[in-house]
Amino acid sequence: MCSAIKWFNDSPVILDAVVIGAGMGGLACASRLVREGLRVVVLEKCPHVGGTSYIFRRKGHAFPMGPLAFSFPQKVETLLAEAGLTKETEFRRNHFELLAPGLDVLTSRPLKALGEDLVGSFPAEKNGIEAFFCEIEGIICLTENIEEWHPDFLTGARKIAARKDRDADLLGRLERIRRLSETHSKNVLEGLVSDGRLKNLLGSLGTDEPEMSMLNLAFMWNVMSEVGIWSPACGIHGLADALAEVVTARGGDIRLSTPAAGILTKEGRASGVTAGDGEVLRSRWVVSTADYKTTFLDLLPSGDVPPQHFDLVRKVPYTGSELCVYLGVDEGRVDLTRMRADHLFYRRDVRAGGPFDPGDFANREVEICLWAKDAPDLVPEGRASILLRASFPYDPFAAWRTGEKLRRDGYREFKTRLARGLVKTADHVLPGLSSSIEVMEVATPLTYQDWGHRRLGSIAGWTWSVDEAGELPGKLLVETPIPNLLTAGIYAATELFLGGVPTALHTGTLAARLILEG
Repeated sequence: MCSAIKWFNDSPVILDAVVIGAGMGGLACASRLVREGLRVVVLEKCPHVGGTSYIFRRKGHAFPMGPLAFSFPQKVETLLAEAGLTKETEFRRNHFELLAPGLDVLTSRPLKALGEDLVGSFPAEKNGIEAFFCEIEGIICLTENIEEWHPDFLTGARKIAARKDRDADLLGRLERIRRLSETHSKNVLEGLVSDGRLKNLLGSLGTDEPEMSMLNLAFMWNVMSEVGIWSPACGIHGLADALAEVVTARGGDIRLSTPAAGILTKEGRASGVTAGDGEVLRSRWVVSTADYKTTFLDLLPSGDVPPQHFDLVRKVPYTGSELCVYLGVDEGRVDLTRMRADHLFYRRDVRAGGPFDPGDFANREVEICLWAKDAPDLVPEGRASILLRASFPYDPFAAWRTGEKLRRDGYREFKTRLARGLVKTADHVLPGLSSSIEVMEVATPLTYQDWGHRRLGSIAGWTWSVDEAGELPGKLLVETPIPNLLTAGIYAATELFLGGVPTALHTGTLAARLILEG
């Protein structure tokens, strides 16, 4: 994967760009730049490309490290083509079901059909259900051309307002979108429906209480029901490998197992990167796909970051983490007939209040994914790969970490006990699961922190809470307060306006365009 480059090794020339991270965003950026003949070095802390968009193997099974699928496949193909991948990719749509007390809903259906099903289950809520979906469809229509309005609609509105030929209609549209980004979905639903189960389903696509803005909620329903969530036939890791081949084939240098130790600055501008082995790479541009907090709180000299921006980055939280159990099972010993969809979100009980109990999975939403459907070639014959995931805070694991990839004695037993509890919960819908297990691996918030390089194990970018995320400046964070420093990846957008993988590709491509435009 790594390639020797004479222009770098023979003399201390200044590179055009150093890209921190060989995830999907970093690879998209680097591949676009090298296609234009720029001199690029990519530093990657992991021994493989793709970041968390990759796989690991255990006893003949391959399991995904992070994302399982993504939305907007046509958009992904367009971005991949711009990066240099012209071969068409086959996609398979994933489907989703919610099973909880009083609820059994296939959510990955057209909004009209879904609304009719819900009216059948909650006839007393008919008017509120119809009003809610009418509102969602109106927001989708308002934001139909996603390229024009999101996630940078605040910047777009300022640019339009500054022009002499102001477009009053577009300005009004952008203002409505801005208000929707600040409107709490919970407040809207309070006035439409009264059943708590229905309120949570409409407001979170699950069993949790609503916390998103109406803009984000409309996006989520559009993706789930209309656009769909898809898996590429080659796997997401296959796309990462293909992008890496473009980078190296055009002379780019991808250095695996080589972290970035710090971002260099000169007269307030980014001027290069110090690698973990001490080598100094001088460059005209730096593109960081490390998570945004790591970039500004750890990699940059603190005095170079404007105090107000530094405080905001430190204050606004990320999304939480999760516990993930990877299972290789004997297909003949587990009953999978209950899996009507690829992803079953199951909650056995719904109880409010009380302190968090790490081992109580009955009262939490558990995702059960039949991964074998998406990756039949990565599963031994007669076997199946199943993923169990449940949201999990970082704090119960914090004391087990004594350093990077270092743990206190008892950590393995602790996480295995939790994993067994998660499996036991899934046994209720997949009879025989516990006795069919041949391979089990467990990822905790510490895994996502140390192997996924996500601060405190965050798995999905910035917080989705409308109350907290609104303090960040704008919706896109690709351009930063530090000249010649750009960011890319899912943390370079304050909202996952395209979903994880497409957002990473989009921001990486945008960073490359900004460099090429000078």
